[in-house]
Amino acid sequence: MWKGTQRGFTLIELMIVVAIIGVLASIAIPQYQNYTARAQVSEALNVLSGVKSELAERYAFSGNFGTGQDTDMEELVSQTRYIQSVDYFYREDNVAIGIAMRNEAPVFKDIRGKRLRIELVADEGSIKWSCMSAKQNGIDEKYLPGSCRGTPSSF
Repeated sequence: MWKGTQRGFTLIELMIVVAIIGVLASIAIPQYQNYTARAQVSEALNVLSGVKSELAERYAFSGNFGTGQDTDMEELVSQTRYIQSVDYFYREDNVAIGIAMRNEAPVFKDIRGKRLRIELVADEGSIKWSCMSAKQNGIDEKYLPGSCRGTPSSF
């Protein structure tokens, strides 16, 4: 008869630990992917800070955002990993900036080729900024940062 203390884990204990790790991984991996996509959209929005500053400066000095022919802001967003293109839509004292995400890696697969929109609305000397998913081919709301979940205006 063997005398001494038992050392190690039994097979059932190890199987329980593996099952718990599997359950935790099945919850954590999708959440991490959503977090990664939101971080990429946030970085794309941060790249546009130069464009927002330029438009705000124009409005402060001239009282309007420009006409659309004088944007010359492509160089402000040309060196980005996640943005494919930026489009500007002018109407009266409003500007909408359409952002298309790249359709290739390293962009997360669920936001590839998708679009979001930033609207600048002049209101009695101040500028109101809002961010939202585009009306056509928009990014799913769960991938947008919390500050970017508005609804598109009528223009």
